[in-house]
Amino acid sequence: MIINILGNTTWGITLAKVLSNGNNQVNLIYRDKEKLSNVQADKYITVKEFKVPKSAKINHINVEDCNFSDNDLLIISVPSPSLEKNLSLIKNKINHNTQIISASKGFDKNGNTLSVLIKNKLNISNENIGVLSGPNLSSEILMGKPATSLLSFNDINKADNFRDIISNEIFRIYSGNDVIGSEIGGSLKNIIAIGCGIIDKMDLGDNAKSAFISRGLREIVRFGTSFNAKEYTFYGLSGIGDLVATCSSNLSRNWQFGYALASGKTLEGFIAENKVTVEGANASKIVNDVALKKGLEMPIIKMTYKVVHENYNPVDAIKEFMSRNPSKERN
Repeated sequence: MIINILGNTTWGITLAKVLSNGNNQVNLIYRDKEKLSNVQADKYITVKEFKVPKSAKINHINVEDCNFSDNDLLIISVPSPSLEKNLSLIKNKINHNTQIISASKGFDKNGNTLSVLIKNKLNISNENIGVLSGPNLSSEILMGKPATSLLSFNDINKADNFRDIISNEIFRIYSGNDVIGSEIGGSLKNIIAIGCGIIDKMDLGDNAKSAFISRGLREIVRFGTSFNAKEYTFYGLSGIGDLVATCSSNLSRNWQFGYALASGKTLEGFIAENKVTVEGANASKIVNDVALKKGLEMPIIKMTYKVVHENYNPVDAIKEFMSRNPSKERN
Protein backbone atom coordinates (compact mmCIF):
# COMPACT_ATOMS: atom_id res chain seq x y z
CA MET A 1 0.00 0.00 0.00
CA ILE A 2 1.09 3.60 -0.57
CA ILE A 3 1.39 5.49 2.71
CA ASN A 4 1.79 9.26 2.49
CA ILE A 5 3.21 11.03 5.53
CA LEU A 6 2.73 14.78 5.77
CA GLY A 7 5.47 16.24 7.94
CA ASN A 8 9.21 15.71 7.93
CA THR A 9 9.18 16.06 11.71
CA THR A 10 11.04 13.71 14.04
CA TRP A 11 7.89 11.64 14.44
CA GLY A 12 7.09 11.82 10.72
CA ILE A 13 10.54 10.54 9.76
CA THR A 14 10.33 7.86 12.46
CA LEU A 15 7.00 6.67 11.08
CA ALA A 16 8.38 6.66 7.54
CA LYS A 17 11.25 4.45 8.65
CA VAL A 18 9.21 1.99 10.69
CA LEU A 19 6.26 1.74 8.28
CA SER A 20 8.53 1.11 5.28
CA ASN A 21 9.75 -2.10 6.94
CA GLY A 22 6.80 -4.08 5.59
CA ASN A 23 5.30 -4.23 2.11
CA ASN A 24 4.37 -0.56 2.02
CA GLN A 25 5.75 2.24 -0.11
CA VAL A 26 6.08 5.49 1.81
CA ASN A 27 5.95 9.04 0.46
CA LEU A 28 7.42 11.51 2.96
CA ILE A 29 6.01 14.94 2.11
CA TYR A 30 8.02 18.14 2.66
CA ARG A 31 6.80 21.72 2.83
CA ASP A 32 10.30 23.19 2.96
CA LYS A 33 11.99 22.88 -0.44
CA GLU A 34 15.45 23.54 1.00
CA LYS A 35 15.11 20.66 3.47
CA LEU A 36 13.92 18.43 0.67
CA SER A 37 16.92 19.38 -1.51
CA ASN A 38 19.32 18.64 1.36
CA VAL A 39 17.77 15.22 1.93
CA GLN A 40 17.82 14.36 -1.77
CA ALA A 41 21.52 15.28 -1.95
CA ASP A 42 22.52 13.20 1.08
CA LYS A 43 22.77 9.48 1.75
CA TYR A 44 21.03 9.83 5.10
CA ILE A 45 18.06 11.53 6.72
CA THR A 46 19.36 13.35 9.77
CA VAL A 47 16.94 13.45 12.70
CA LYS A 48 18.08 14.31 16.22
CA GLU A 49 21.37 12.47 16.75
CA PHE A 50 20.45 9.77 14.24
CA LYS A 51 21.44 9.35 10.63
CA VAL A 52 18.71 7.23 9.07
CA PRO A 53 19.89 5.47 5.87
CA LYS A 54 17.76 6.38 2.89
CA SER A 55 15.56 3.56 1.61
CA ALA A 56 14.17 2.74 -1.81
CA LYS A 57 10.85 2.28 -0.05
CA ILE A 58 10.72 5.94 0.99
CA ASN A 59 10.15 8.66 -1.59
CA HIS A 60 10.89 12.25 -0.59
CA ILE A 61 8.55 14.65 -2.34
CA ASN A 62 7.46 18.28 -2.20
CA VAL A 63 3.92 19.01 -1.07
CA GLU A 64 3.25 20.73 -4.40
CA ASP A 65 3.92 17.47 -6.24
CA CYS A 66 1.82 15.13 -4.13
CA ASN A 67 -1.58 13.73 -5.06
CA PHE A 68 -3.82 11.29 -3.23
CA SER A 69 -5.93 8.56 -4.79
CA ASP A 70 -8.86 6.69 -3.24
CA ASN A 71 -6.59 3.82 -2.24
CA ASP A 72 -3.91 5.92 -0.56
CA LEU A 73 -3.48 6.44 3.15
CA LEU A 74 -2.40 9.84 4.47
CA ILE A 75 -0.76 10.09 7.89
CA ILE A 76 -0.45 13.61 9.30
CA SER A 77 2.48 14.24 11.62
CA VAL A 78 3.03 17.96 12.12
CA PRO A 79 2.99 20.12 15.29
CA SER A 80 -0.46 21.35 16.25
CA PRO A 81 0.37 25.08 15.77
CA SER A 82 1.29 24.49 12.09
CA LEU A 83 -1.38 21.92 11.29
CA GLU A 84 -3.90 24.34 9.80
CA LYS A 85 -1.28 25.81 7.46
CA ASN A 86 -0.19 22.36 6.33
CA LEU A 87 -3.78 21.30 5.70
CA SER A 88 -4.35 24.32 3.49
CA LEU A 89 -1.53 23.10 1.23
CA ILE A 90 -3.18 19.74 0.58
CA LYS A 91 -6.85 20.75 0.70
CA ASN A 92 -7.28 20.68 -3.09
CA LYS A 93 -5.41 17.39 -3.41
CA ILE A 94 -7.72 15.43 -1.11
CA ASN A 95 -10.84 13.65 -2.30
CA HIS A 96 -13.74 12.57 -0.11
CA ASN A 97 -12.51 8.97 0.00
CA THR A 98 -8.97 9.69 1.19
CA GLN A 99 -8.31 7.88 4.46
CA ILE A 100 -6.44 10.00 7.01
CA ILE A 101 -4.67 9.09 10.24
CA SER A 102 -3.69 11.88 12.61
CA ALA A 103 -0.41 11.14 14.37
CA SER A 104 -0.23 14.67 15.78
CA LYS A 105 -1.15 15.54 19.35
CA GLY A 106 -2.66 18.65 20.85
CA PHE A 107 -5.48 21.09 20.15
CA ASP A 108 -6.10 23.82 17.62
CA LYS A 109 -6.24 27.50 18.59
CA ASN A 110 -9.98 27.21 19.23
CA GLY A 111 -9.64 24.28 21.61
CA ASN A 112 -10.78 21.62 19.14
CA THR A 113 -9.13 18.24 18.91
CA LEU A 114 -7.04 17.88 15.78
CA SER A 115 -9.40 15.42 14.10
CA VAL A 116 -12.08 18.13 14.22
CA LEU A 117 -9.71 20.62 12.60
CA ILE A 118 -8.81 18.08 9.90
CA LYS A 119 -12.49 17.34 9.23
CA ASN A 120 -13.43 21.00 8.96
CA LYS A 121 -10.40 22.13 6.98
CA LEU A 122 -10.46 19.28 4.45
CA ASN A 123 -14.25 18.90 4.38
CA ILE A 124 -14.20 15.13 4.84
CA SER A 125 -16.27 12.72 6.91
CA ASN A 126 -15.42 11.76 10.51
CA GLU A 127 -15.53 8.17 9.31
CA ASN A 128 -12.41 8.76 7.20
CA ILE A 129 -10.29 10.13 10.05
CA GLY A 130 -8.39 7.94 12.48
CA VAL A 131 -5.93 8.64 15.28
CA LEU A 132 -2.60 6.93 16.06
CA SER A 133 -1.47 7.37 19.65
CA GLY A 134 0.53 5.45 22.22
CA PRO A 135 3.82 5.20 24.15
CA ASN A 136 6.02 6.05 21.18
CA LEU A 137 9.29 7.77 22.03
CA SER A 138 10.76 8.36 18.59
CA SER A 139 14.39 7.94 19.65
CA GLU A 140 13.76 4.39 20.85
CA ILE A 141 11.90 3.45 17.67
CA LEU A 142 14.70 4.91 15.53
CA MET A 143 17.09 2.62 17.43
CA GLY A 144 14.98 -0.35 16.39
CA LYS A 145 13.47 -0.98 19.81
CA PRO A 146 9.97 -2.49 19.86
CA ALA A 147 6.93 -0.27 20.40
CA THR A 148 3.15 -0.49 20.34
CA SER A 149 0.43 2.00 19.50
CA LEU A 150 -3.34 2.32 19.26
CA LEU A 151 -5.08 3.07 15.97
CA SER A 152 -8.65 4.31 16.38
CA PHE A 153 -11.40 4.91 13.83
CA ASN A 154 -15.09 5.33 14.57
CA ASP A 155 -15.56 2.18 12.50
CA ILE A 156 -13.72 -0.65 14.29
CA ASN A 157 -13.58 -2.68 11.07
CA LYS A 158 -11.68 0.13 9.37
CA ALA A 159 -9.34 0.33 12.37
CA ASP A 160 -8.75 -3.43 12.11
CA ASN A 161 -8.01 -3.16 8.39
CA PHE A 162 -5.42 -0.39 8.68
CA ARG A 163 -3.97 -1.99 11.82
CA ASP A 164 -3.12 -5.05 9.76
CA ILE A 165 -1.57 -2.92 7.00
CA ILE A 166 0.78 -0.83 9.13
CA SER A 167 1.61 -3.21 11.99
CA ASN A 168 4.93 -5.05 11.81
CA GLU A 169 7.41 -6.96 13.96
CA ILE A 170 8.85 -3.88 15.69
CA PHE A 171 5.76 -1.64 15.66
CA ARG A 172 2.72 -3.55 16.88
CA ILE A 173 -0.61 -1.80 16.36
CA TYR A 174 -3.81 -2.40 18.32
CA SER A 175 -7.21 -1.24 17.06
CA GLY A 176 -9.93 0.75 18.79
CA ASN A 177 -12.93 2.96 18.05
CA ASP A 178 -12.73 5.73 20.65
CA VAL A 179 -11.19 8.51 18.55
CA ILE A 180 -11.89 11.36 20.99
CA GLY A 181 -10.56 9.38 23.96
CA SER A 182 -7.37 8.51 22.13
CA GLU A 183 -6.82 12.14 21.17
CA ILE A 184 -7.46 13.52 24.66
CA GLY A 185 -5.22 10.95 26.33
CA GLY A 186 -2.41 11.69 23.89
CA SER A 187 -2.72 15.43 24.39
CA LEU A 188 -3.17 15.76 28.15
CA LYS A 189 -0.33 13.40 29.06
CA ASN A 190 2.05 16.07 27.73
CA ILE A 191 0.85 18.47 30.43
CA ILE A 192 1.44 15.90 33.16
CA ALA A 193 4.91 15.18 31.75
CA ILE A 194 5.92 18.82 32.25
CA GLY A 195 5.09 18.49 35.94
CA CYS A 196 7.09 15.25 36.17
CA GLY A 197 10.13 16.99 34.71
CA ILE A 198 9.76 19.67 37.38
CA ILE A 199 9.44 17.02 40.11
CA ASP A 200 12.57 15.20 38.91
CA LYS A 201 14.62 18.41 38.79
CA MET A 202 13.43 19.36 42.28
CA ASP A 203 14.35 15.84 43.47
CA LEU A 204 11.00 15.36 45.18
CA GLY A 205 11.25 11.60 44.89
CA ASP A 206 9.42 8.66 43.36
CA ASN A 207 6.53 8.84 45.82
CA ALA A 208 5.68 12.36 44.69
CA LYS A 209 6.12 11.49 41.03
CA SER A 210 3.95 8.38 41.26
CA ALA A 211 1.22 10.34 43.02
CA PHE A 212 1.44 13.10 40.42
CA ILE A 213 1.05 10.63 37.56
CA SER A 214 -1.82 8.80 39.28
CA ARG A 215 -3.75 11.97 40.10
CA GLY A 216 -2.90 13.35 36.67
CA LEU A 217 -4.50 10.28 35.10
CA ARG A 218 -7.62 10.92 37.18
CA GLU A 219 -7.83 14.44 35.71
CA ILE A 220 -7.35 13.09 32.17
CA VAL A 221 -10.24 10.67 32.74
CA ARG A 222 -12.41 13.45 34.19
CA PHE A 223 -11.72 15.71 31.23
CA GLY A 224 -12.11 12.99 28.62
CA THR A 225 -15.38 11.57 29.90
CA SER A 226 -16.85 15.08 29.90
CA PHE A 227 -16.49 14.82 26.09
CA ASN A 228 -18.12 11.35 26.09
CA ALA A 229 -14.84 9.51 25.68
CA LYS A 230 -14.83 5.93 26.98
CA GLU A 231 -13.14 5.64 30.36
CA TYR A 232 -11.42 2.35 29.52
CA THR A 233 -9.49 4.09 26.73
CA PHE A 234 -7.49 5.99 29.35
CA TYR A 235 -6.32 2.73 30.91
CA GLY A 236 -4.83 1.54 27.63
CA LEU A 237 -1.96 2.44 25.31
CA SER A 238 -3.12 5.95 24.40
CA GLY A 239 -3.87 6.73 28.04
CA ILE A 240 -1.75 5.34 30.85
CA GLY A 241 0.68 3.73 28.39
CA ASP A 242 1.57 7.02 26.76
CA LEU A 243 1.41 8.80 30.12
CA VAL A 244 3.97 6.51 31.78
CA ALA A 245 6.41 6.70 28.87
CA THR A 246 6.22 10.48 28.55
CA CYS A 247 6.41 11.15 32.29
CA SER A 248 9.22 8.70 33.01
CA SER A 249 11.71 9.25 30.20
CA ASN A 250 14.26 12.00 29.74
CA LEU A 251 13.75 11.41 26.00
CA SER A 252 10.35 13.07 26.33
CA ARG A 253 10.33 16.67 25.06
CA ASN A 254 7.67 17.75 27.56
CA TRP A 255 9.57 16.16 30.44
CA GLN A 256 12.71 17.95 29.23
CA PHE A 257 10.84 21.26 29.21
CA GLY A 258 9.59 20.74 32.77
CA TYR A 259 13.11 19.91 33.90
CA ALA A 260 14.43 23.05 32.18
CA LEU A 261 11.63 25.15 33.67
CA ALA A 262 12.60 24.07 37.19
CA SER A 263 16.19 24.94 36.28
CA GLY A 264 15.24 28.56 35.61
CA LYS A 265 14.56 28.41 31.87
CA THR A 266 11.50 30.05 30.32
CA LEU A 267 9.15 28.58 27.73
CA GLU A 268 10.39 31.06 25.14
CA GLY A 269 14.01 30.31 25.97
CA PHE A 270 13.50 26.55 25.75
CA ILE A 271 11.76 26.80 22.37
CA ALA A 272 14.43 29.13 20.97
CA GLU A 273 17.28 26.92 22.19
CA ASN A 274 15.82 23.61 21.03
CA LYS A 275 13.76 24.78 18.04
CA VAL A 276 10.81 22.60 19.01
CA THR A 277 7.11 22.83 19.80
CA VAL A 278 6.17 22.05 23.41
CA GLU A 279 2.71 20.57 22.94
CA GLY A 280 2.08 20.32 26.68
CA ALA A 281 2.59 24.05 27.15
CA ASN A 282 0.07 24.84 24.41
CA ALA A 283 -2.37 22.25 25.73
CA SER A 284 -2.16 23.44 29.36
CA LYS A 285 -3.72 26.79 28.52
CA ILE A 286 -6.46 25.32 26.34
CA VAL A 287 -7.36 22.53 28.76
CA ASN A 288 -7.33 24.87 31.76
CA ASP A 289 -9.70 27.25 29.96
CA VAL A 290 -12.05 24.44 28.95
CA ALA A 291 -11.99 22.95 32.46
CA LEU A 292 -12.97 26.32 33.95
CA LYS A 293 -15.86 26.66 31.49
CA LYS A 294 -17.07 23.12 32.21
CA GLY A 295 -16.62 23.46 35.97
CA LEU A 296 -14.16 20.56 36.11
CA GLU A 297 -11.83 20.33 39.09
CA MET A 298 -8.36 19.82 37.63
CA PRO A 299 -5.76 21.11 40.12
CA ILE A 300 -2.73 19.50 38.46
CA ILE A 301 -3.60 20.99 35.07
CA LYS A 302 -4.28 24.35 36.74
CA MET A 303 -0.99 24.38 38.65
CA THR A 304 0.99 23.35 35.58
CA TYR A 305 -0.65 26.10 33.55
CA LYS A 306 0.24 28.69 36.20
CA VAL A 307 3.86 27.55 36.39
CA VAL A 308 4.27 27.54 32.59
CA HIS A 309 2.35 30.66 31.65
CA GLU A 310 2.15 32.82 34.79
CA ASN A 311 5.66 32.24 36.20
CA TYR A 312 4.20 30.69 39.33
CA ASN A 313 6.94 29.26 41.54
CA PRO A 314 6.93 25.43 41.36
CA VAL A 315 7.64 25.23 45.11
CA ASP A 316 4.53 27.29 45.83
CA ALA A 317 2.54 25.21 43.34
CA ILE A 318 3.47 21.99 45.17
CA LYS A 319 2.55 23.52 48.54
CA GLU A 320 -0.78 24.74 47.20
CA PHE A 321 -1.60 21.35 45.73
CA MET A 322 -0.69 19.47 48.92
CA SER A 323 -2.68 21.91 51.09
CA ARG A 324 -5.99 21.44 49.27
CA ASN A 325 -9.01 20.23 51.22
CA PRO A 326 -9.09 16.45 51.78
CA SER A 327 -11.11 14.50 49.23
CA LYS A 328 -12.10 10.98 48.19
CA GLU A 329 -9.73 9.32 45.72
CA ARG A 330 -12.42 8.94 43.04
CA ASN A 331 -13.20 12.68 43.09
